[in-house]
Amino acid sequence: MALGPLRRDLAATYARWVNEPEIKSRLMMMGLMTPETEEAYLDEAMKAGAGREPETAAFTIYDRSDDEPIGTASLMEINWRHRRARFGIFLGDRHGRGLGTEATRLVLDWGFNMLGLANVLLEVLTDNERAIRAYERAGFRRLGVRRSAVLGAGGGQVDELLMDAVPADLGASVLQPGGL
Repeated sequence: MALGPLRRDLAATYARWVNEPEIKSRLMMMGLMTPETEEAYLDEAMKAGAGREPETAAFTIYDRSDDEPIGTASLMEINWRHRRARFGIFLGDRHGRGLGTEATRLVLDWGFNMLGLANVLLEVLTDNERAIRAYERAGFRRLGVRRSAVLGAGGGQVDELLMDAVPADLGASVLQPGGL
């Protein structure tokens, strides 16, 4: 497993992944993403933080067995003062092989050790048991359920599980603020 930067030349691949029905329902996305809309997103993501502390760190996930891109992962809403961020990941290909768990660990390790984060939060739908197991294997712990928090694919409100990770959950030593 390896992480690399988002790549503009992969915009069509990212769009294909996001448009897969299972991923769209999990991300609660409406409409189709096109390579052009993905390129616009990538342009924004790549220039975010230019000249200031970035609010997002986004990665392409690669399977090292063949160096193929298989998904993306991000630390978002980075709050430098409180040393916290939100985590998001999606695998476009190769589900059920432990790759998402490994990628999650890599991003957490990077966030804790390179950015000096002290806490990373994520939200996941309570019925997404596969993702919850992967997050727990990666070091996240359950905080609680936010009831009727998200508009589900069927139009009704669904519950969302809040989870977080801290460096001690991964055995990570964290840089102190200003230690970068």
